[in-house]
Amino acid sequence: MTLSVPTKERELVDFTRNLIEECRVSAGTRQAYYRTMALIAETGRVDNAKSLINLLYKHLERTAAHLYSAVELKFSVGFDNPYPKEYYERALQVGTILRRQWAGTGLGTLGVGTDIRFGKGVFESLKYGAAVLKQWGQEGFGGKTDIYGKLLLPWQFGVYNEAETDLNRQYAMVETTAMTLTEIWRRIWNMPDAAKLFARIRSHARKGADMGNGIDVSAHWVLSANTIQTPVDGGGSVMPGGMVSVSGQPNYAMMGPQVAAETAIVHELWVQDDKDYTTILMIDPDIVISPLHKKENALGVKGLHPYTLIQPNEVTNWIWGRSELVDLVEPQQLLSTWAEDGRRLFGLQVDKILAFIGETGITDEIYGQFRNAGYVNLPQGADVKDLTPKFPPELMAMLKFVIDTINTLSGFPEIMRGQGEPGVRAGVHAGTLLKTASPTLRDRALLVERQCAQAADLTLKIREAKDPRTYWTNGETEEARKETAFKLTDMPPDTSVEVDSHSSSPIFSDENMQLIFAAHSKGMVQTDYVLDTLNFPNAEAAKVQNKEAAEKSSAMMQNLLANATPEFKEKFALKQISGGKG
Repeated sequence: MTLSVPTKERELVDFTRNLIEECRVSAGTRQAYYRTMALIAETGRVDNAKSLINLLYKHLERTAAHLYSAVELKFSVGFDNPYPKEYYERALQVGTILRRQWAGTGLGTLGVGTDIRFGKGVFESLKYGAAVLKQWGQEGFGGKTDIYGKLLLPWQFGVYNEAETDLNRQYAMVETTAMTLTEIWRRIWNMPDAAKLFARIRSHARKGADMGNGIDVSAHWVLSANTIQTPVDGGGSVMPGGMVSVSGQPNYAMMGPQVAAETAIVHELWVQDDKDYTTILMIDPDIVISPLHKKENALGVKGLHPYTLIQPNEVTNWIWGRSELVDLVEPQQLLSTWAEDGRRLFGLQVDKILAFIGETGITDEIYGQFRNAGYVNLPQGADVKDLTPKFPPELMAMLKFVIDTINTLSGFPEIMRGQGEPGVRAGVHAGTLLKTASPTLRDRALLVERQCAQAADLTLKIREAKDPRTYWTNGETEEARKETAFKLTDMPPDTSVEVDSHSSSPIFSDENMQLIFAAHSKGMVQTDYVLDTLNFPNAEAAKVQNKEAAEKSSAMMQNLLANATPEFKEKFALKQISGGKG
């Protein structure tokens, strides 16, 4: 099934508006939920106050660090079918290209590396339940195509069917944000009747839009990252949201960028239409920018859209996932309340509550004398009574109980928090415990790994479509480069990307390292493979040195054998046959 995009302008406008409303049906409800998650993650409370002890933000950071790390991330490229040797050599080179692309160090990369941006997406998806990575290619300076990327947070995104958790099976998806008028003009200046179109857009623009709403937002390459609020009354229009502080106290719900320039609400709609996607760009309330003249896939890759879902905590039949904080909100609220009670009670032990019995002439001056000197002259029969509530000794035990409860619910035993655990010895024992401590954490790491591979696979397909450059697998000589040259379009159609050796998650790193060293000691893998797999610093230089040393050693051995006696040559041959023993 696909959705047929109309070609007549009036029909297209109605079709687009209705489809946007359907894709954003839960946006208003979800945004209230996201605002709560953002606020409690930042403050440890839901009342815009700041908790003395907030364990939630650190928990998110710790969990994200275990599920994904960009430090050792690398990709392997494989095929569904067997191919000649040269294709596998090309696959190794393509894996290197992808790694450099994601790290932001290769050609065709701008700004923050995709590896870092994906890691931020893991963190945000733990906070809210889901995040979306968007990638696209765009011609930059010098005529070369650069690959861009940005992180979309869940209130900026909507889908046709929220029960379908696979974005590739969605009939429609919409990205909703706000664009400054300057940015809009840069998009439409070369269109027919651009001035008239711009005048219509300007009539619906708003100035001084609040871009906060208590939710950390990310910038768009063209679209400003306004937080969008959908009215909960069922209306289809969207407006920039915002909260105003009238208390004079810091309003943590307002954290985020604000824009003073005029902005308009923009929807980027992707519709499955005849085995491809049609991209529709609409500005509220009914101004269609594209496709005014022809249907097109804005990604420029037939059959693909630019989005990858990041979701460590899956929920059956609900695409928005589950926030990591759901089970921790109530214990954190209790911790915040008790910590504040403790601070107040402790303060009262210093600044006590006193009752002056039988004396009505206690002025501020006299009370100050009493506080500073420790005494005051009272008439006969008068007395001072201490009404200060005692600091309960059980409070510290209760605070520790709640903290331990939060750590237990978070799924991190002491050894995974960098602390010792009774009865646990170092080395293998500790490693085994780490391996089995949290099976769900490992499962989620594998899930994030697959989502990372999906994103990298999309990166490769965009480069295949946009990158005309020539690569080679052997660059030692000019002739070797000519013989091994290839373009990304020369790769087989069944090419796919995987995360190599579970390198996206630190959970598996120690385990993989032990396996690699064991295989190397048995001669099962070469040193160059170890250097590549472990992301050894300056690995290429080390491999060149290893090759030079091996060549030098081989030459010395050949020279030695050339001048050796027959008996020595025979013993040497027997030793080689026996695997170097004897």
